[in-house]
Amino acid sequence: MPIYKADQQNQGIRGRIIGMHDAGASIQTIATFLGIPPTTIHDTIRRFHERGHLENFPIAGQPRKLNDCNIRELARVVQQNCCDTLVSIKNMLTVDVSINTFKAIHGLGKRSCIAVKKPYLSARHMQRRLDLARGHLHWTIEDWSKVVWTDESSFELGRRSMMVWGAICGPIQSELIIMPPGQRRAIDFIKNVYEPGLLPFMDKLVEVGIAENREGLTLMEDGAPIHTAIASQEWRDQHQIRKLNWPPNSPDLNPIENLWFKMKHIVTCLFNPKTMDELTAAINAVWDDLPFDHLESLLQSLPRRMQMVIDQNGAPTRW
Repeated sequence: MPIYKADQQNQGIRGRIIGMHDAGASIQTIATFLGIPPTTIHDTIRRFHERGHLENFPIAGQPRKLNDCNIRELARVVQQNCCDTLVSIKNMLTVDVSINTFKAIHGLGKRSCIAVKKPYLSARHMQRRLDLARGHLHWTIEDWSKVVWTDESSFELGRRSMMVWGAICGPIQSELIIMPPGQRRAIDFIKNVYEPGLLPFMDKLVEVGIAENREGLTLMEDGAPIHTAIASQEWRDQHQIRKLNWPPNSPDLNPIENLWFKMKHIVTCLFNPKTMDELTAAINAVWDDLPFDHLESLLQSLPRRMQMVIDQNGAPTRW
């Protein structure tokens, strides 16, 4: 008899299945992350829709203030208003509960956080941003579809963290690279990222016809020392890779930053990993399951981003 049966799963597992499914995760993605057979995932979702609840039998003790319907409403409201306060979210609910009752949020994998501040932009930085926007204002979507956007991002789990690298070009994404900790020299970056990640991705883009060769693509990187080091520059020159002249402190203009933001939200709120292995599995699952239409929408937004920079006179924009 299988270990996981729909009637035997605890309510927390069922809640995670339903929550991840409602958020758009596929049955296979849920099964891979939770280690549960896809048939069991399917049965759990089917029984929830048939019964309208996740419980097996009534249990003794004081009844919960929030029933399954309330918890689903809470999950939806929190996901749609993730930057609001608990008091504000409480006022959006149809059920009257105290702030203490919001312990249910923790059961859903939700945690409070402080919004990230925008990077400082000097007058010189803003002028560089204006130069970029004006120089590319008349680029078409086809022009932008040949830009390889790259970035590194840190995913945290308690006091531990994991640095990853990824790239997108239009609606096409690279393999996600988990960067070894403590290796931040340019020669390490070449060995761990450029050679196993960037080069195969650019060659793949050439193979599928995005460009005739690597020189027909444009690499976007920020001004991190590992990108501007002589060793990195020489490696790019050796492999015929040209770069976009990118202004400092401008993550708002890099569409991949939007993906990191959404990925961290999904990893934390839906997968709620407890170990570094679970964090790795969650990050890879979310990256591999990025919606094609979302990547396409980021590509379509680029002309508008350039216009926004001009409208803001080089000041930060919203992405």
